[in-house]
Amino acid sequence: MGKTVSIIGAGVVGKAVGHLLRQKGHAIKGVCSRDLENAKAAVEFIGEGIPGTDPVTASRTSDWVFITTPDRAIKETCDNVSAAKGFKARSLVAHFSGALSSEELASARGCGARVASIHPMQSLASVGQAVKNMPGSYFSLEGDPEAMDEGREVVEALGGLLIVIPTDQKALYHAGAAVASNYLATVVDFSLMIYESIGMDRKEAARAVMPLIRGTVDNIERVGLPAALTGPIARGDVATVEGHLAALAKTMPKMVRLYSELGKHAVRIGMAKGTLGTEEGYKMLEALSRRI
Repeated sequence: MGKTVSIIGAGVVGKAVGHLLRQKGHAIKGVCSRDLENAKAAVEFIGEGIPGTDPVTASRTSDWVFITTPDRAIKETCDNVSAAKGFKARSLVAHFSGALSSEELASARGCGARVASIHPMQSLASVGQAVKNMPGSYFSLEGDPEAMDEGREVVEALGGLLIVIPTDQKALYHAGAAVASNYLATVVDFSLMIYESIGMDRKEAARAVMPLIRGTVDNIERVGLPAALTGPIARGDVATVEGHLAALAKTMPKMVRLYSELGKHAVRIGMAKGTLGTEEGYKMLEALSRRI
């Protein structure tokens, strides 16, 4: 039997979650935003719901209430609704922040609600991409023990795969996701900066490295780490790495430390792979430390 659902926050995540849950037979009730036009646009995208600007009205009768506001507004929003007794007893109140734990929603327990945080391990740059990419992605879940069954039901309805994590480890969980996504984009930008320094057009450079990036990601998926690590560090080619460092020191000296620190971690992976011996590993670390 479908649940009644209210969504507070009409951004990318709120729209995508509402759309996907409606497709699974859940009834979207209140859709709330500080801007009524945003709420109306969300309802139009979802295909169901009553737009509004009052989160208390939106939340009062729903089985599931999802707070999909920016992180800075989650606790304040929940506290305001709780103070007005706006959550139904035994309802599920959840947010979708990766960085914040379910304790941001602690005030909802005063209404008899159960609280949880649910986070898709996915990069959601647009609502269309979110609708496409959430199904099949992993979702973290943590919160009240009484909220776990319904949290699992939410993840299942969104087409996700579940990871249950301890509440007090939410920040560390999110750090792992940030490294995998945000730092990947950062490292690719570093690569493009290098190619720009030798006169390549940035867009052309991006097109040139994409097959390499895809091949690397495919290798990680296919053979895992450390086996997927290739290149001069993995094979113990100190002279090549020293050449990289010398060229960077001359062209973009501020980036030498980033290259070196990434390289030090690559040494650990190469040694774990077995293609980089202990002696060669120490020589590589020495080379990587010499210019910083």
